[in-house]
Amino acid sequence: METIEDFDKWLNEYKPPITQYVAVFDPNTGQVISVGPDHAFADQKHVLQISQEIAESIITAEIQIHNCQINVESGQLEIAEKKTLNKLDDMLHRIPDTKYLEESKSDIHLTYNSKSKWLKIQLSTDYGGTKKHKGSTGKREFIWDGTTDMDFLITDYNDPNLIFEMFSVTINELVGHNVTIKNIEYDKFSVYTRRLFKNYVIEYK
Repeated sequence: METIEDFDKWLNEYKPPITQYVAVFDPNTGQVISVGPDHAFADQKHVLQISQEIAESIITAEIQIHNCQINVESGQLEIAEKKTLNKLDDMLHRIPDTKYLEESKSDIHLTYNSKSKWLKIQLSTDYGGTKKHKGSTGKREFIWDGTTDMDFLITDYNDPNLIFEMFSVTINELVGHNVTIKNIEYDKFSVYTRRLFKNYVIEYK
């Protein structure tokens, strides 16, 4: 009788272990290969724990697995989609001058030539662009739709309310190429943007 009571007590108090879901990924590209409960991939080295909601969305193909990638540097799962401005960082950010930075490694690198009056925009080689940095980890597949627009505002110095001009560049335009904006003829100016990438810098020459 005691055994039955003990079993009933155990059964009432028993809580099944929470299923943890993981994404298995290629360590070189970050591309997600498989998704499922962690016990199914106990022999895999390169896995990242993800939420049940995201895992189930991938398993049911609500989210396509080929659109999923692990950002190896941040350790986060990223899902490709076309991002519009209302999905980007809603705040306008001034792109900092490289001379005020201890490290100028960037995802988006702007270079202004004061003599020729042009502004060059480059994407890091980590994302298939042309701007090389010391210690770059090599080309990664970027996780944004290549037709996503990035808007840049050329404004009065440190004043985003006084806009001189605006231009847009798509990610596709920066893959393997530079984009140069000519006739930027201002004595002193700042460049503002809503961030899609993490690190932006501008270099004045």
